[in-house]
Amino acid sequence: MHLKFKALWLFALILMCFVTKVSAQAVMLSSRAEISVFTIAPGHADDPLFTQFGHSAFRVKDPLRRIDWIYDYGVFDFDEPNFYLKFARGKLNYKLAKRDYDRFEAAYRYLNRSLTEQILNLDSLQKQTVFNYLEKNYLPENRYYLYDFFYDNCATRLPDVLKAALGEQLVFDNSPTEEALTFRDLIEPRLTEHRWGDLGIDLALGLPTDKVATRYQYMFLPYYVEQEFGKAVLKTNSGTKPLVSETKQVYNAVTPNDTGFTLGPGLVFGLLLALVLGITLYDYKKKKISKVLDFVLFLVTGLVGLLIVFLWFFTDHSATANNLNIVWALPTNLVVAFFVIKKQAKLWVVRYCHIVTILLGLLLVVWYFLPQPLHYSMLPFVIAIGVRALYFWYFHAKLYKT
Repeated sequence: MHLKFKALWLFALILMCFVTKVSAQAVMLSSRAEISVFTIAPGHADDPLFTQFGHSAFRVKDPLRRIDWIYDYGVFDFDEPNFYLKFARGKLNYKLAKRDYDRFEAAYRYLNRSLTEQILNLDSLQKQTVFNYLEKNYLPENRYYLYDFFYDNCATRLPDVLKAALGEQLVFDNSPTEEALTFRDLIEPRLTEHRWGDLGIDLALGLPTDKVATRYQYMFLPYYVEQEFGKAVLKTNSGTKPLVSETKQVYNAVTPNDTGFTLGPGLVFGLLLALVLGITLYDYKKKKISKVLDFVLFLVTGLVGLLIVFLWFFTDHSATANNLNIVWALPTNLVVAFFVIKKQAKLWVVRYCHIVTILLGLLLVVWYFLPQPLHYSMLPFVIAIGVRALYFWYFHAKLYKT
């Protein structure tokens, strides 16, 4: 009897899960249903770096079915095992989250982020098709995806979802863009208030970031999702109609107070160069060498180079390959750092510094002609490294007659 009860209970549980799954997909939207796209404005200057690119999400609203849900493709789980390692290696899964609209709006009002809603000009069949697609995407086996900053993120998913659900009925503007902007060109204006973040991103991203983006690819940024959705059309039996029927400004952010002066990397590295030149001149006059300074400079550049190698060869990030910052951030500097501080410099270290001097000199000549633009603030830093490498070679050249 006990076994029969357990069997019936198990059967009922399986049946309930099956019915729940089927019913979630079988919800029929009413004639009053609306599907819209939300664009969340970038964060403010004192907000975290990841907020500076904005955010996008779908909304499905049906008052007769008591539905008012947000479908958000930009969610990840901090509790996922090896979270930071997976994030660094480009193996972190993002997921589609479904949540109550009122909480969504309240959260962004609290964060003082502007909200724009574009109501999609869909007929009943198209609304049902998009809704079914989102619901199917939300199933546990479908909701996770491997995030890519440029090609598969919370913003790119929106046009991709509509293209998949509506097919050839949806037509985006395929005309050439007004300017031939690269992915790097597109993200830099979003980082004007995060100058250190801008530097970090420029150091991490390689030549793939300098590929000219198509108009459709612009939609890796939420701002362009809003812009391109506003220009897209739907094919009908009588011609075409706009994809967006109405645009609403749900919330206008209050302009925050000026956070004041921040010490940017350009000023910091400019001061560093002045300090290095001063110390080098002092060393020359005193016929000495400041080994600790050389150790720090070689150590830092070596660590940066090691990070570039890691991002280039040992991660799945598509945009971090072929990084020309490796020309000045030599990983080998990490080893050399522990030899420049020794009392007696070895001949190979002296020759190494000679090669570094020539390499950095050539880099400075072609700096503004490289296919990958290097961050402006690194120019004084690279000059500082070159000055110390040159002086190290000069200081020991007579001893070894090199």
